[in-house]
Amino acid sequence: MIATESQTFEQALLEADTPVLAYFWATWCQACKRMTPQMEALATENDPRYKIVGVDIGANPEVAEKYGVMSTPTLLLFKPGNTKPTEIQVGFAAKDWVKGLVETYLNK
Repeated sequence: MIATESQTFEQALLEADTPVLAYFWATWCQACKRMTPQMEALATENDPRYKIVGVDIGANPEVAEKYGVMSTPTLLLFKPGNTKPTEIQVGFAAKDWVKGLVETYLNK
């Protein structure tokens, strides 16, 4: 999973040639403590059809505010080169469910 910061988040979206799944999390979030290892496992699969980026909202509140992230964990799925999310998932989601979400989008 690629960690992004306020200054690099939109640049990562605009330069992407594949869909980007943004995982918004926080160190104090109990659900994130369960979900982060699953997101990291998904990222290590290195599927070239999409990227996964992580955003720590405690360290990057500007990004969370700009994208309307009000609670964690939150997932936003972006089309390549786009800064408007096409899918939004708020709350804990298991690795297989997240992978299914991305697969469904890729198969559209």
